[in-house]
Amino acid sequence: MSQLRKPPPPAYVMIGDGEHSQVFRRPGSSYCVQLFRVGCPELTPIKVRIEYDYLRTVYGTMPQLIPFQRLFARSPHDHISEALVVKRWVDVNMALPLGRIRRQHLPRTTTAQLGHFIAITRTVLEDARRRPMLLPDIFDDRFRNLVIDRAGDLRLLDTNRLVNTNALRALGSDETLDISHRWIHARFLRRMIYLEAAFGERPLDQLRRDPLYRRYLSAGDFDALVQDSRARGELV
Repeated sequence: MSQLRKPPPPAYVMIGDGEHSQVFRRPGSSYCVQLFRVGCPELTPIKVRIEYDYLRTVYGTMPQLIPFQRLFARSPHDHISEALVVKRWVDVNMALPLGRIRRQHLPRTTTAQLGHFIAITRTVLEDARRRPMLLPDIFDDRFRNLVIDRAGDLRLLDTNRLVNTNALRALGSDETLDISHRWIHARFLRRMIYLEAAFGERPLDQLRRDPLYRRYLSAGDFDALVQDSRARGELV
């Protein structure tokens, strides 16, 4: 894993880390800062800004979902490790990890937000058949990007490195996704199936027949993704 190019501000402590960045916060502050590692050449300040604005637009009917952020960089084309992102800090409710709970564990307002999020994201997947769309990173192994805060609101913490849908749109009418080769898209579909089963209360047999998933997954691949979720401890 590559290193940061610049250190965090004084008195800030690390509160999160990922493949391409680390997040720091000064204790008691309402904001945190994100610094990017030197080893992510595909990210630029302008790309981060565009993708953040894209998500704010797509999920515009869920104003609480995406925390405010502002990127500071000398040039929009600087290497991302030279930039700094300031975000409003989210106090995550660690007692409600979405990968280990079911609908009945959540307040009604939270389940309503999850239902709204699932509906919007399904629309993105539907639209991906016809035009370029971007998918949010909700498929991280630690399930720390899509969370619930202490007010009971659903929050999407990572707005960088969105996934394009070119591979989905390129499928022939009789083709399904190669989940071994297109593993990022497969992980996204796995997470969507889990969210619908756990919080949309849709039986797996119903989801297996759902035209949206049948378009992208064979029956065998659908079952393989469900088994993968179960192996990770998700309550499918």
